[in-house]
Amino acid sequence: MAIQENGTHHISLNISLVRKTERERTLTQIADLMRKDLAGYTEIRTFEVIESGQKGGAGGQASVDIELYGYDLAETDRIAAEIKRRMLALEACTEVVISRDEYTPEYQVVFDREKLAMHGQNVATAATFLRNRVNGSVASYYREDGEEYDILVRYAKKFRESTEEIENITLYNTSTGQPVKVRDVGRVIETETPPTIERKDRSRFVKISGSVGHGYAMSDLIGATVQELNAMEIPAGITWEIGGAYEDQQDTFRDMFMLLALMIILVFVIMASQFESLTYPFVIMFSMPFALVGVFLGLWITGTPLGIMGLLGLLMLVGIVVNNGIVLIDYTRLCIGRELPIYEAVVTAGRSRLRPILMTTLTTVMGMVPMAVGNGVGAEMWNSLGMVVAWGLSFSTLVTLFLIPVLFTSFAKRGERRRERQLAKKNA
Repeated sequence: MAIQENGTHHISLNISLVRKTERERTLTQIADLMRKDLAGYTEIRTFEVIESGQKGGAGGQASVDIELYGYDLAETDRIAAEIKRRMLALEACTEVVISRDEYTPEYQVVFDREKLAMHGQNVATAATFLRNRVNGSVASYYREDGEEYDILVRYAKKFRESTEEIENITLYNTSTGQPVKVRDVGRVIETETPPTIERKDRSRFVKISGSVGHGYAMSDLIGATVQELNAMEIPAGITWEIGGAYEDQQDTFRDMFMLLALMIILVFVIMASQFESLTYPFVIMFSMPFALVGVFLGLWITGTPLGIMGLLGLLMLVGIVVNNGIVLIDYTRLCIGRELPIYEAVVTAGRSRLRPILMTTLTTVMGMVPMAVGNGVGAEMWNSLGMVVAWGLSFSTLVTLFLIPVLFTSFAKRGERRRERQLAKKNA
C-alpha cells in the first residue's frame, strides 16, 4: 500500500479464486462479469479490475496502452475521453482506464503587478501574506509532558471558504504598514487542476489503458484500436503512440529474433567446421524454414498465440531440427566413402537412419505433448512452447525425410559432374 493511493474514498480488494481445474469459467470471464456488476453502482466513480493482481508480464492481465502526448490539458482530456469511448465500443476491449485522475477544484489568486507596486508590494510578499492567512503560519510552540505542538495561526474557516471572503483578506506593506484588500490588487478565480501532470521524454502525456477481453489476443485489440485512432481527427501538436506492455513485447521480440539469427549463423558455422564443407550445412539448413511453417500452422490450427515462451521454443528448434539432417547426411557421406553410387548411398542411408530419426522425433514430440495440451494451473504460460516444439519438429521431420535426400543428391551429382569436367580438362 506504500505506493498506492490511500483514503476513505478508496477501496482495494484482493479476491482469491479456487484452482483453475475446479471452476468452469476462466479468470478473464470472471473479471468481465465483475466489471459489469461494478458498472451498475452509481456510488463508484471509477474502478479497475486487474486480473492476476498485475498488468502485463508473465501471467498478468493483457492490456493495450495508448500514450497521448500534448501540452494542452483540456484538449488531451477531450481526445482521451473520445479514445476511451471508441475502445469500449470494441468487442476485444472490456475496460478502459485513463491515467489522469479527476481534477481538483481550487482557488487561484492572480495579482496585478502594477497595482501591487503602487502599494509598495510585490508578488512574493503578497503571496506570503495570503498563504499565512489561508494555510496558517506557526506562531509559537506549546510544550507539555515532553511533547511539543505547533501553534498555527490563520483566519477562521468561514473567512477563507469563498472567493468573496478571500478577496476581503487584508494585505499589509511590511515597510509602511499600509493595508490593502486582495480585490484591489488582484482577482480570485475558481478553477480545476489535475492532481498530477505525467511526463515522458519531457512531454506531457496521458495514458489510456484498455483490457483485452476473453477470447481475444493483444494483437486483435491493437489492430482495432489503431484503426479507430487513424479515423479520428487529432489536432496538430498532439501525437499518440502505443506503449506499455506492447512496447516491451516488441522490444523483446526484436531481441529474440536477433538471437535467433545469431543462433542460425552459429549452427551453420559449427556444421561447416565439422563437415569441412559449405554445401552439406546448406542442405541441412533447409529443414529450418519448414519447421517455421509447421510452427505457424500448428499455432493457427490450435488457436494458440505466439508469446515469449513460444519464441523460446523457436530458439530450441534451431538446435533440434538440424539433428535429423545431420544424422542422414553424415551416414550418406559414410556410404559414399565406401564407394557406393550416390543414388544407392542416399537410399541406403535413408533406409538405415529412418528408424533412429523417427525414434528421436517421437520421443521429443511425445515429451512436449503434456506441456502443449496441459490445462492445469499455470499451463497457459507453457502451452505455446510445447506447441511450437511439437508442431515444428514434426513438420520439419516429415519434410527432412523427403527434401534433404533430394537436395543432397542434386548437389552431389552437380559436384561429381564438376569434378569430371575438371579431370577431363586436366587430362586433355
